[in-house]
Amino acid sequence: MNNISDVAAGLSYGTSLGSGGYWLLQLMDTVSPGQWSAIGVLASVFFGLLTYLTNLYFKIKDYRRKRH
Repeated sequence: MNNISDVAAGLSYGTSLGSGGYWLLQLMDTVSPGQWSAIGVLASVFFGLLTYLTNLYFKIKDYRRKRH
């Protein structure tokens, strides 16, 4: 983890894992398997997009820093 984008990506993945664990513990008894599938798909899309946007932000920031 030598640059900020690596740190941001690590934090994003860690947050995804922590959030998923929390949801799992809270909803274990009340959600059907079909609902779990939908939750998994939506969470994957959301956190994947969040990770992409975070990485894109830092890539643009790094590009602008190197350009000047």
